[in-house]
Amino acid sequence: MRKQIFTAVAEKLLTVPGIDYVDLWNDNGAHFAGGAVYPLPSVFVEFETIEWHQQNAGARRADITVRLHILNRATAGIHGSQDPAMAEALERFDLLNSINAAMQGLRGDNFAGFMHTISATNHAHAEIIEDVECFRTSVQDLTAMRRDKPFPGLSAAIPSPQ
Repeated sequence: MRKQIFTAVAEKLLTVPGIDYVDLWNDNGAHFAGGAVYPLPSVFVEFETIEWHQQNAGARRADITVRLHILNRATAGIHGSQDPAMAEALERFDLLNSINAAMQGLRGDNFAGFMHTISATNHAHAEIIEDVECFRTSVQDLTAMRRDKPFPGLSAAIPSPQ
């Protein structure tokens, strides 16, 4: 299920102008000795802890939250709202709005539309800014379902996911 969600999120985010790199999160903001090794802005997908609820025949349900870490270059030397560079610095919020618009309603086989739940604006940065946006979806995971024989009440075995 996580592979399916990551793939759908990555494909969607790569349609956002300016986003050319999406990957799984591995505390990427802490490893900048000598600069970023991927293009900025970049988005990293982190899966928060999942609490599964078992269903019949091996199926399970959960609400899954993905935390998007948006890494971007800071605009140097901003000195107040009247600084001409402030417009460039505020473009990061335009990017966050574009990510939100792309993620709204993203759905797929066995997962419902994503809902935006949390925004965390970075307030302590040097050259690289990390903003966080969280989105939640409800899933039904069928990967462990028995598929070799019909279930009571069904006329045929459940087909395997494609």
